[in-house]
Amino acid sequence: MILWLTYWYPDEANPVRGNFIRAQWRAAKEAGVDAELLFVDMALGPKLLDVQWSRGPEGEHILQVRSRMWKSLYHTPIWAANLLTKKWTKKTGLPTPEVIHAQVVFPAGVLAEQLGRRWNVPYYITEHWSKAGRWTRHKLFGKRVRNAYQDASAILPVSEHLKAELQQALPSIGASRFAVVPNAVDLSRFPHVDKPIQPKASIVTLLGVASLIPANARIKRVDLVLEALADLKRRHPEVAWRYRHVGDGGRMGRLQDYAKGLGLADHVAWLGALDAASLHAEYASADIFVQPSKTETFGIVVLEALHTGLPVVATDIPAFEQWLSPDRGVRVGLYPKEIAQGILTVWEQGLRVAPMDLEAKKYAPTEVGAQLKELYARLVRASPGR
Repeated sequence: MILWLTYWYPDEANPVRGNFIRAQWRAAKEAGVDAELLFVDMALGPKLLDVQWSRGPEGEHILQVRSRMWKSLYHTPIWAANLLTKKWTKKTGLPTPEVIHAQVVFPAGVLAEQLGRRWNVPYYITEHWSKAGRWTRHKLFGKRVRNAYQDASAILPVSEHLKAELQQALPSIGASRFAVVPNAVDLSRFPHVDKPIQPKASIVTLLGVASLIPANARIKRVDLVLEALADLKRRHPEVAWRYRHVGDGGRMGRLQDYAKGLGLADHVAWLGALDAASLHAEYASADIFVQPSKTETFGIVVLEALHTGLPVVATDIPAFEQWLSPDRGVRVGLYPKEIAQGILTVWEQGLRVAPMDLEAKKYAPTEVGAQLKELYARLVRASPGR
């Protein structure tokens, strides 16, 4: 049995948090992998410590920890390692896993390193985190992060550029221990819509998709799109510019106030979180997709938009280089005027994005699941124990 270990996972309060981890886990299970998932759910609570075990809707094991000192517990995974070593079999009825598969190096990878030594089993780390490379140099936690990577039997970044960044940050780890396993993206839910964009249209609908949780405030720069929209209105008042945003979170109220202050209240729609069918309808009806990210490890929503046939204006970062060629959109700097100019470039050209089915095949859940299954078989043979 492979134990997937994560601190990021969707729930009712956070329906999109770690949904890419759930998608990979589903892909592995559908490929026939015996994979259990443990979600370590830590958050603030009224008591000194309240620990509950439960099961999720898809059979996930949930270790829920609510505590006034939750941040200390989150940043010291040895506490969770002690608890799991003592309680795992009793609480779940499951044996010790053959392999631990951690999702993100901190804190799950550090916890996997602790459990791997106690249970004498190998562990792997899939890396989704854009801050992972920087955290190898963190003043407080850098050594623990480096040790977790160093002792992992395999490091599985979700993209080539993240792999390159980690290899540069971890020069003592041989290249053979790195393998890219991409996110599993079911693009069949986002079929191509052949919708030529009229050059210099009089009505233009811009679309953005991003979580609005406070932790993303410096990464998902929706505020810059609003400033770009105000600039577009000034430069081309004859055009009806509209922006629609998909995504929910604690920043929404502040962004709504900011839009109002910019005179955009009637030009912006905040749609909240949407299911796949509703999201596809938004992709299909929009004219230009805008993604103002400071950093990304993969960029699922850009891939979904392009697969639907929607041209994209996105920041010029490595995550988007493989997909965003001039016939699909524009890469720009993370500044309002550059975002506005990128939108104008697409608006003036009237781009039509061709289908990309063959290119996108490698992200299909069946492909990713098969890749994980093959990796498990090879790695378990190579490292049957520690």
